[in-house]
Amino acid sequence: MEMKKVEDVVKVSIEEDLAELVSGFGRYQIWQCVLAAIPVVCTALSNTNFVFAAAAIDYRCAVPQCEVNNASSALPIWWPSNVTNVHCSRPVYAHNATCNPEELDHVEECDQWLYDTRDSIVNEFDLACHEWKRTLVGTVHNLGVLISMPLMGYISDRWGRRKAIAISGLCLGIGALKILAGTGQDAYLTYILIEFFEAVLVTGTYTTCFVLIVELIGSDKRTIGSAAVGISVAVGELILTFIVWNIPYWRHFLLLVASPAPIFLLYPYILEESMRWLLTNGKSGEALMVLQKIASWNHFAVSDKVVDEITKELKGAMSQNIAKEKFNVKLLFSSPALLKRVIVCSWWWFTAAFVYYGLMFNSVGLPGNKFTNFALSSLATIPGDIIAVITLDRIGRKKTLLGGFVFCGICCVSSGFIPQDYKTTSIAVFLIGKTSISACFNAVYVYTSELVPTSARGSLVGTCSMLARVGTVLAPLTPLLSEWWRALPTALFGCASLSAAALTLATPETLRRRLPDTVAEATAMA
Repeated sequence: MEMKKVEDVVKVSIEEDLAELVSGFGRYQIWQCVLAAIPVVCTALSNTNFVFAAAAIDYRCAVPQCEVNNASSALPIWWPSNVTNVHCSRPVYAHNATCNPEELDHVEECDQWLYDTRDSIVNEFDLACHEWKRTLVGTVHNLGVLISMPLMGYISDRWGRRKAIAISGLCLGIGALKILAGTGQDAYLTYILIEFFEAVLVTGTYTTCFVLIVELIGSDKRTIGSAAVGISVAVGELILTFIVWNIPYWRHFLLLVASPAPIFLLYPYILEESMRWLLTNGKSGEALMVLQKIASWNHFAVSDKVVDEITKELKGAMSQNIAKEKFNVKLLFSSPALLKRVIVCSWWWFTAAFVYYGLMFNSVGLPGNKFTNFALSSLATIPGDIIAVITLDRIGRKKTLLGGFVFCGICCVSSGFIPQDYKTTSIAVFLIGKTSISACFNAVYVYTSELVPTSARGSLVGTCSMLARVGTVLAPLTPLLSEWWRALPTALFGCASLSAAALTLATPETLRRRLPDTVAEATAMA
């Protein structure tokens, strides 16, 4: 392949030239994107395994004097028909030895249970009749995620994208500690504490990897990078479904989920730091080293003359606002335009997560096998990612997000009014809504990263993602709303989506515009 000369590329300003020089989708970018996608897949395994580890299982009260060997959770013939609360109440017979339903004396709360399977923590932690403890696992996990997003965003902005990814990846091993929890309700506290810290230290990888990919490839390929993150999440969820389907016991599959952690010991040596982050933080020497590697991988020449020219321009640029701008909360509140933009982006993220995970949690109500339903819900995200890739670069970020939220809102509102007998129609509308909100999630990642400056991209995207996790905490509670009105959960999803669509009208289009590096550049976008 003929070597390109960097002199033909570097012509105007150091920011624009190097951005164009290191952008694209050459061999270097492809390899680095693959390395950035691997932790996303692994994080998806960690982020959703509680759905199966803390899954609801069937059980009933045990009556020791009446049970036979290898008794199951199915109701035995001696169980009185008028004792309907089989989960938490047990019959007491006038003559215990007979266990005759006709000799029922009274009913009392039970303290022993027979479980349908041991594959869930409900069995080994004895969580029968404590449904709130089972669901609390997901809530605690998402609270950890809520903290993780701004934490890892700060780490990635302060010490670099590569270090943040390596730290999160290595912390996957924390999940393996859950298998060391004993049995009984005393072990439950140990389990949820480990669940919390695992979420805090691992799940911030999503935004960190996305920010790295955004800064790695050109603006015309950025949507492909965003879709790669979304598809990587779906792949991770599908891999988890495959693992749990074949290895259903929770201690065993959690060990397998945590097993990739040692891979990330290699990441400080094989994953390169973001060129934009290096330039923004005044690390010109390291930036030039990365440039040389990019030149070697992508087959273009970098002469000594060009290195001297870049070094000279870097020193001039870093003496000005790029290197000196250290983002803080005061700087955010000093810019009303940027503050308004962050508030709008935060609502987008909250809505996308609230509706996305709300639909996912409600997918267990679809007819069929729970593993199939979960896989179906995961697969529905892939068409949404593809749609986003096609539309984001053709009709723009603003129209894609606006259309996605509107379409999702219509599907969610209308689904609540579909008669329950129309199962095929209900499933079809569910999948269309899931696909639409998946496209919105993809667009939100791209659009938000282009609306905020490089000096705070990791922190602000992480903060928006943190608020999205408030949506994931609330989403599991939405099925309770159906007790008042069957259509209330989906109507709530629809209203949230339509309100997010309305707020989209308050933001500028960013299609084919260079990423802003400073607050001034970001607020100048109109």
